[in-house]
Amino acid sequence: MALPQSDLTPDNCVFLMIDHQAGLMQFLPSIDPLQLKNNILGHARTAKAFDIPVIMGTSWPKGPNGPTMPELKALFPQVEVIDRPFVNFWKDETSRRAVEATGRKKLVISGLATEVCAAFPAISALRDGYETYVVMDASADFNPLITDVTMQRLASAGVIVTTWVAVLAELASNTEENGQHIGRLLSDHMGQYYAAMNNFLGVAENADAVKEGVGLTGNPPIPAVLE
Repeated sequence: MALPQSDLTPDNCVFLMIDHQAGLMQFLPSIDPLQLKNNILGHARTAKAFDIPVIMGTSWPKGPNGPTMPELKALFPQVEVIDRPFVNFWKDETSRRAVEATGRKKLVISGLATEVCAAFPAISALRDGYETYVVMDASADFNPLITDVTMQRLASAGVIVTTWVAVLAELASNTEENGQHIGRLLSDHMGQYYAAMNNFLGVAENADAVKEGVGLTGNPPIPAVLE
């Protein structure tokens, strides 16, 4: 796997969320559907928390792939979804120009399915001088073998393979400054962290201070609020 030239920061990257379509969600079972939905939304809310540009696209939206997940459209009402005729996002001029317009050279890519919607543009953009990351768990495939093969292909090509929590942590960098984003997003979208946070808020002497700093409201269980 390639060594990143620098850390991800809110100022140097753009999120490409490609083909997170309602139809595709139904037949890509390499990740449990509910977990996949939470991974995608946690990843998307990471971009929103740090005010990172987001570009969304679809392929064959009037066919079996279906429209973009309604949760994503609600989260980014100002983002126009680019419907394209090309399988490879990077071959579509409108999509590529949207990336170029951001002026950013680090592309954080997720897509359904990983082997095509995420991998094809990641490798193509890499050839054009961009540094590309693929968020494996905000993407999915027909089976785990495809994911394994795709991950090896991406890493061999020089793409940085990662996960949505790793992206969140790298962007947050400092828990004193950005702990609220880590606490809220992990509590809302990672069941294990939700349980741990509830236990902490219920028993820890400094629970109120942490709750206030993280921006949570009410008592356990922590309310899940999409913002």
